[in-house]
Amino acid sequence: METAETLTETLPQLSDEAITTAIERLFALKHGVSAAWIDVATTEGIVTLTGFTDNLLSLSRAEEIAKAVRGVRGVVNELEIRTPEIPDAQLLLDLEEALAADAATHAYALVCHVREGEAELRGTVRNWAERQLALRVASGVRGIRRLTDHLLYAAPATPCPDAELTTQIRELLRWNVRVHAGLVQVAAQDGHVQLSGIVGSAAERSEVVATAWAAGASQVAAQELRVEPGVPWEELRQDKYDYHPDADIAQAIRATFKYDSRVVSFEPLVEVHNGVVTLRGIVSNLAARHAAGQDARNVVGVGLVHNLLKVRPVGLHEDPFIQTRVQGALFRDPYVGRFGVAVQVHGGVVSLSGSVHTHFQQAHAGQVAAGVSGVVQVDNHLQVPTAAALFREPTDAPPAASGSQDQALEQAIRQELYWNAFLHGQHLRVTVKNAQATLRGTVDTWQQAQMATHCALTVGASTIVNKLRTRAEMPL
Repeated sequence: METAETLTETLPQLSDEAITTAIERLFALKHGVSAAWIDVATTEGIVTLTGFTDNLLSLSRAEEIAKAVRGVRGVVNELEIRTPEIPDAQLLLDLEEALAADAATHAYALVCHVREGEAELRGTVRNWAERQLALRVASGVRGIRRLTDHLLYAAPATPCPDAELTTQIRELLRWNVRVHAGLVQVAAQDGHVQLSGIVGSAAERSEVVATAWAAGASQVAAQELRVEPGVPWEELRQDKYDYHPDADIAQAIRATFKYDSRVVSFEPLVEVHNGVVTLRGIVSNLAARHAAGQDARNVVGVGLVHNLLKVRPVGLHEDPFIQTRVQGALFRDPYVGRFGVAVQVHGGVVSLSGSVHTHFQQAHAGQVAAGVSGVVQVDNHLQVPTAAALFREPTDAPPAASGSQDQALEQAIRQELYWNAFLHGQHLRVTVKNAQATLRGTVDTWQQAQMATHCALTVGASTIVNKLRTRAEMPL
């Protein structure tokens, strides 16, 4: 069964009730969110999340999922953290060890305070990106119920002129595949940035604001930047996906590296040929290598990334020391700390073994290990039980006919694509046979093609045949 329309006619309209239902369904499908304890309410497109979760990463993830739903204009996050009590002395030690073990934040001059489960960071960082990274690492320590910071930015040697700051923000938005900013206006005065205009989703609005901060704004005002889900896709993207020469793509990637605190100091070499990117050079840690590859994929015009960056840690890191730090990082983590993941290290190569409940936890464990200083490679051998064993509800009813199951799965995939703020309006066709989903059509970017694959897997497709093409006609 195949459907050729752009997934706009037969599915629910953008009522508040439909938006609430879509978010609740996503919370139930996606891992890393305490769906059973979160309540969702929507009023004129503004979503309010109430209830509780057990860690700061989950709290942020719930907000990010809601913002990426089509029709959402904003999210009010009133979730609370309920986590087992950890003595302040132990929590402080865990927080300090987390910041010291991370390949980037270990160099930051930070002071930590903990009182009754509430953590505070003080010190000086170079920029907004370093602040965000420090907060992200701290949020990954289980037991923290609230995190505040009084981090200061080091004064730049030469302040960025307003005209240059404005140009930098516009260029970053122009090349960022995660936002369509054709109707966004940017103005700067004495380092204060004023954002106005229209974007199509709450997630894109957050991305625009974050871009302004990352570019070096001392203040960002975005009250006049509105989310209007009904604006035609063509008006939002304008000429974003027109042909771009390889040299321009390479320059855009280099510019993106300058605003990534994990990558900026290494200056990777960038080569682009027909949209295929090759990264070469040396970085000191695996997290920087991964970040550079992702930065390149997030640039308009990139179809494929060959990440040939080599990881060469600075200083001596003995395997037993790395093993202890990786074990500590996994144990502190709120998602995988309870699983007792086994860690072996040989020559800086970390091997993870054991079992976790979901592929999300499996991937997250690998990311946690990659962030530890001295790690040059992660071999992730964590096992995940089959989805059927984990999630199938017991029933006495006879099994449905395979054709009926395929039709239901196809409809579920189409529903996911419809509610995804970044995929709605793309020309996608879905075919399902024996639980295998085939995706055809045209999307703007390689990232959207991967997103469509993820949507299909999320709702239960066993395998995906991705025949989507980008508008540059590059096969995927």
